[in-house]
Amino acid sequence: MDADKVLYKVFGASPLDVERTAAGRSKDDHLGHSRSFQNLNWVNEHIRKSLLNLYIDMWNSEGNREGRIGPHFVRFDISIQHGLCIISPDRLSVNSQSSFSTIRANTGVFKGKWMYEVQLGSKGVMQVGWGTAQCKFNQQYGVGDTPNSYAYDGNRMRKWNVSTHTYGEAWLTGDIIGCALDMDDGTIDFYRNGRSLGRAFENIPMGAGIAYFPTVSLAFTENLTANFGSIPFRYPIEDYKSLQAPPMKQVRQAMLLFQWFSQVIELLEYSKNVDKQNILLNDKTMSAHAFLMCLSRSILKHIGPLLTIPYVTETVFVPFIQMLCNLTTDDSATKLDSAYSNIHSTRSIICLDLLWTFLEEHEIKMCLESTVLHLLSAFRHVSLLLEYPDQCKSLILLTKICQHTITRQYFLQYLLFDRVRFANFVHVKPLDEGGLTNVVEKVWWETNPLDSSIETNKTSYLYACERIKTAISEVEALQVKLLVILLNNTDGTAKRPTSRAIFLKKFKRFVQENLISNRTPLPITLCCFHRLLVAFRILWDAEIGTSPVYIPCRAFYDASIDYSGIDRLGGVITHLNKTFRNELLRLLGSDHELIVAMERQQHTTTATNEASNNAYTVTDTAMRQIVDLPVTVPAAIYPRLININPPMASTSQGSSMILERFGFFSYRDRTREDRTPIRHGPMDPAISLMELLDDIILFYHVAAKKQLAKVAGLRDSMSAYINAIANTKVRLEHVKRETSPGKNSNAIQKELLRTTDIFNKKLSEQARHMAWIRAAVYSEEKQAQLAWLLKVITLTLQMASEQGNMFSFVPDFYLETLSDLSVSLRAHMHPTMPIENIPDYRTILCNAAEFLCDHFLDPRIVHANSKDVLILALAGFVSNPLMLEALENVPRNSRIKIVTNLLKPYENRAWAQSNWVLLRFWQGNGFAFRYEKSPHLSKIGMKQQESIYQLIKPCPSVIYQAHVRDVLLGNPQASTQFLNSLLNQLNWAFSEFIGMVQEIHNVSSRPERVFIESRQLKICATCFDLAISLLRVLEMISTVAWDVFSDPKQSSSEILLARLCQLLCQVLNRMSSQTNCFQHVMLLEIPDLESVDHFPILAAVIGILLALLEKEMKDFGAKSTIEIPRITRSLLIEPSFQINSLRFVLSDTKLKNIKTKNIKPFSLLNYQEDVTADEINRVKQMITYLDTCHTLLPDTKLISDDDNACTICYAFPITAIFKPCNHQTCRICIDRHLLNTRECFFCKTIIDKVEDLSGNTLHDFTNEFSISRITS
Repeated sequence: MDADKVLYKVFGASPLDVERTAAGRSKDDHLGHSRSFQNLNWVNEHIRKSLLNLYIDMWNSEGNREGRIGPHFVRFDISIQHGLCIISPDRLSVNSQSSFSTIRANTGVFKGKWMYEVQLGSKGVMQVGWGTAQCKFNQQYGVGDTPNSYAYDGNRMRKWNVSTHTYGEAWLTGDIIGCALDMDDGTIDFYRNGRSLGRAFENIPMGAGIAYFPTVSLAFTENLTANFGSIPFRYPIEDYKSLQAPPMKQVRQAMLLFQWFSQVIELLEYSKNVDKQNILLNDKTMSAHAFLMCLSRSILKHIGPLLTIPYVTETVFVPFIQMLCNLTTDDSATKLDSAYSNIHSTRSIICLDLLWTFLEEHEIKMCLESTVLHLLSAFRHVSLLLEYPDQCKSLILLTKICQHTITRQYFLQYLLFDRVRFANFVHVKPLDEGGLTNVVEKVWWETNPLDSSIETNKTSYLYACERIKTAISEVEALQVKLLVILLNNTDGTAKRPTSRAIFLKKFKRFVQENLISNRTPLPITLCCFHRLLVAFRILWDAEIGTSPVYIPCRAFYDASIDYSGIDRLGGVITHLNKTFRNELLRLLGSDHELIVAMERQQHTTTATNEASNNAYTVTDTAMRQIVDLPVTVPAAIYPRLININPPMASTSQGSSMILERFGFFSYRDRTREDRTPIRHGPMDPAISLMELLDDIILFYHVAAKKQLAKVAGLRDSMSAYINAIANTKVRLEHVKRETSPGKNSNAIQKELLRTTDIFNKKLSEQARHMAWIRAAVYSEEKQAQLAWLLKVITLTLQMASEQGNMFSFVPDFYLETLSDLSVSLRAHMHPTMPIENIPDYRTILCNAAEFLCDHFLDPRIVHANSKDVLILALAGFVSNPLMLEALENVPRNSRIKIVTNLLKPYENRAWAQSNWVLLRFWQGNGFAFRYEKSPHLSKIGMKQQESIYQLIKPCPSVIYQAHVRDVLLGNPQASTQFLNSLLNQLNWAFSEFIGMVQEIHNVSSRPERVFIESRQLKICATCFDLAISLLRVLEMISTVAWDVFSDPKQSSSEILLARLCQLLCQVLNRMSSQTNCFQHVMLLEIPDLESVDHFPILAAVIGILLALLEKEMKDFGAKSTIEIPRITRSLLIEPSFQINSLRFVLSDTKLKNIKTKNIKPFSLLNYQEDVTADEINRVKQMITYLDTCHTLLPDTKLISDDDNACTICYAFPITAIFKPCNHQTCRICIDRHLLNTRECFFCKTIIDKVEDLSGNTLHDFTNEFSISRITS
């Protein structure tokens, strides 16, 4: 290869010929030097002269920049800020940390036309504009709120100058806002994405002493990035100048240098492709490849300093890299496929190799940082076209750059997580309002009944959704390709880790930061989750290929994954390590790093304790005088206190890292990066991908799930507007039909039409956003990804459960994510994307339901929050017919197991949720229990509040009702304990409710005005709801397992029946008076007590009575002999029973009171839509039946003095004596008392025996088992 041809190719013929001719005249000066050396000298001299001449030419042509005052480099002035701000190192990005922060630039203008741009990092309350140095700002008044300051706020669409006026249009995250100031005409204009928003201000003050500075004011957490001219404007305005002069001399120099550099790269690529790297030049002094490398060095030593200037990087370097990647075409939207297919070109790799070889470290790093920031800025900008051309170009270029190993690892280590947040690059931002309107021209939403005017748009609307989905899928494919490259596991060597290792470490920290605070916007987190999940599946299929995928339980206890700060199902990790130490030793082996670290830690602790004891012995005397003083350990001393064994510190550093991961040390700062060194060389593919999957699951739990729930709110909002429009149309028709024509009628119709137009406008806007959600969030592909992940998590938990005690090590978020995914598929995506679209959805839901059934009240699950999550997940399955079907299809053993656990005593556990699950098995079958919300609420329009009763449609389960019967009748002793605890809780809940109602009544009766805390009112309403739910469960049990109260063979049935009758009578008596405190509080109509009413509680009580008495009512009418049945007798002999309290439910009471004559009495007859005629007849028959039996009953009044009455109930005579304390009560009271405790009611002595007055033994506790004799 001829050097002359190389030089001619790179630099051109004319300048080089002149230099070589001059060199020929002084041949003697180069004696002893090779031809190659002479050529390189000529090259250096040519470059120097060319750059110098270019600099002189640009200096002579540089324009005038009069009219500004301030330093050459324009930044935000950190010495003049109001409020707390986080400011980037280049002092161009601001993030407000105060309620309203204001900061201005360090340069002002007083003459000419000037502009600057800001890119919005958020879309909240921000005011951007201009202000003078004399403006006084604070945390209440920012730019635009003072004289001589002018601002625009796109969030509120207002312009500000002391007063405010409507102006501009709403802005979005990523928008470029241009702020233009004309100091010649005294005007200010604002631009959004290059489009003028119109003249904002005119005739602003100008003259001596007045200079305007760029100023911004931001609300809390709002952020933006300003461009005063340090990089090219995205949307420059003609005749307006930037505050910071563009470095045009350096730009021209860089353009010339990169022109030469591109030729060198082309020659290097050619020599590499034809394998001529070792061919010598004609003078045989060096190889052609070495000569080209020398040329590269000569050029790059001048390029390096220029690349530290962001303006040069963005103007010259980025287009140069794009050119190398064949991305220079403007019409990139039509050539993305060809560009992407050419992404494996070697020119960009050669370029980056040369840059890393010959540039100084700070030069290449500043260049790459500026490049990434430019790509991010272009990517975050709102796209005006559905094809997302700018975003695709940015992704392709970033992907190409990341194919270079050293650059990729530098990006991961220092830029993509620490400087720019890589998650921004995997987000797909919706189009702005204009773009969305162009794509979704016709809007559609579901109507019931069908509205033909809306239905005609359905086909066009769904086609627009498909267009959006197709366009988004192309961007998503590029994002997944980028992630796959970043997760490269083949670039590790003995001296450096792989890119995957760096990514996993950084991503773990990223997830932990979001675990503490929502630092990443929710839409970005959901996009990031989906892209990572797709990338994982691609890598898993390529590297592992096994199926099904699940995380082995070993990963949860062998410290291969960092779970610092994460709770486990079994509780605190340190406790688990100690409890299951022997099993860990057996499973991991004595040489495992975790076991070694634990033993080393134990030895260290033992040595420390011994040293402490010795030190205490020596200093005991001296310390006695101050032993009683409070001691505070300063934070600065704490590290020294815990590191008191220096000789072992160096040897145990690795061990301490393992122990810290596994929870042996307090996790003081969860946001700091893991200090464990990254291992060099390739990672184990399976282990590394398992760690990635684990991080993805945690990331979904931490952040991504919130966005799914949030966008579901848009669908709910649309439903509300659809219903509002339907109601408005009904009212309009009513006005047209019922109102006579006239002025008032026309005004009403006009107002209703205006209201309908407003609702339609809002619905059209929401329908367009819903089109985006259908395509980007609730698509069939996204649904399938969530379903796949649910299968993975369910299988992971099932396999871990088979490992015995090791199941306790499973992180708690796995169980929560299983619940979250079930909710997302059932309630968030469905019905927009029906769950039936998932091919094996029944199997997926059934497996999840089976796991929940098998592990409810599992003793290995100790973590309190995990217990709550599990029962709430079960509640979700019984709240929806589709999910209930899955719960009913689990194996019978699992169904019996969950019912058995639900029917365990309510003491010492969170019983309200379990009771609610039992309630859902029954809701829809009880007496007048077919409602979503109590019928009285539909009349008063109750607001949505936190309550046990949510607006959930009834879906009773006959299968689980049968299981409840089987479990209750199959184990009488356990059933007695459960029912006793249920009755205890009912007694507590209703007593608390009545007590609080009495307090409210007393307070409201005072002459002075007294405010009742809302918290107390909510507690009162909650107790009422609890009482109703307990009563309804009793109604189910009375219906499906009637024998537990009626079987005379069971000694406990009589006790339980008597107690149940007592509670029912107490409830009836409290509710059935028109003059008691309950009625008084109801009439007050207190806002937080809307759920409190006669209907729900009386309907539940009547339902229980009907279930208990119905069979006896039929038998009583069929028998010829007159004998009062057992249950009826127990009810009638209850001392608190009053037949009038039953008549009250039908408003058939003979009690009259002058004070209540104007009060509409309660009656089930008033609820004809909710109480059927058959149910009313059954109630009437029951009242008649009880009336008849009551007349047949002999007089059972207590005919004795008070000395013989039971001192507990005062309703029955004394019939039982306790031994050994000899206290006395009636038989009923002692039987009920012994269900709960053997301590004497009066003196707390342990009862050994209970005898009747004749000395016969009723209960004997002296033997191992109590002996009970039933006597009548």
